Amino acid sequence: MDGSPTDRVATAVRARIEAGDLRPGDRAPSVRALVAEHGVAMSTAARALTRLREEGLLHTTARVGSVVAGPAGDPVPAPPPDAARLVRTAIGIADDEGLAALSMRRLAGAFGVPTMSLYRLVRSRDELLLTMLETVFAELVLPPADGPWRARLEGAAHAQWRVHRRHPWLARVLSLSRPQALPSLLRFAEFELAALEEVVADPVERFDLHLALTGFVRGMALTLAAEQEAQADTGVDADTWADHDPGLRTALRRHGGPALRRIGDHPYDLQRVLDTGIARFLDGIS
Repeated sequence: MDGSPTDRVATAVRARIEAGDLRPGDRAPSVRALVAEHGVAMSTAARALTRLREEGLLHTTARVGSVVAGPAGDPVPAPPPDAARLVRTAIGIADDEGLAALSMRRLAGAFGVPTMSLYRLVRSRDELLLTMLETVFAELVLPPADGPWRARLEGAAHAQWRVHRRHPWLARVLSLSRPQALPSLLRFAEFELAALEEVVADPVERFDLHLALTGFVRGMALTLAAEQEAQADTGVDADTWADHDPGLRTALRRHGGPALRRIGDHPYDLQRVLDTGIARFLDGIS
């Protein structure tokens, strides 16, 4: 053992299995749980779980993740996947470990089937991502369509944000410049445009505003995803980083003007920033 972070995490999980804290059939700690517990990068936690799977201590079960193996190290056979189970398993991997961890090979391992057998369900990883996008955006619950236009737009923006928070990878898949013609996205666009018809006469301006509002929420979701990844890699949240980063403090002293100095210690809160942005955007339409 060289005492690397991967070794430390693998040793800790292995010890729990040997002590009986984790028994055959129990779900192993997820990558994000190991990141929070041990303060390591997501890639480190993922490598530790891979090592334990290679040792036969864990196996992967569809829609569950890594599970403690039985005494012989043999997994319980999983039923062959269908398209819906494949997509749900892919969403679970992306939610838990990030989009980079998702591959057809990884999915095949989750079901215990050859990689090439999955291509009878989806033609490519790109097609899989589109199906994942449609599945998670279909979760979006829109406000009543007969309410005031502002309440409808505000509710739609916050509904979009909630889906992004549940699925941090979504913002990287969703495109505004090359929009995906998916039923759930078209339903969302129709809802916002119908609300905008009550206050904006020009159809080009209406669609511009729809793109701008959707893009603002997506941009905030990208910020959230980047911060989650940075915190997972460093173990330090944004507030702690800002409080202890000497380069930031030095730059503010040397280059910050009076307007910046009057801000003082900004209480960073991404949810508040989002709420403020949506409210001021809608004020502008009013």
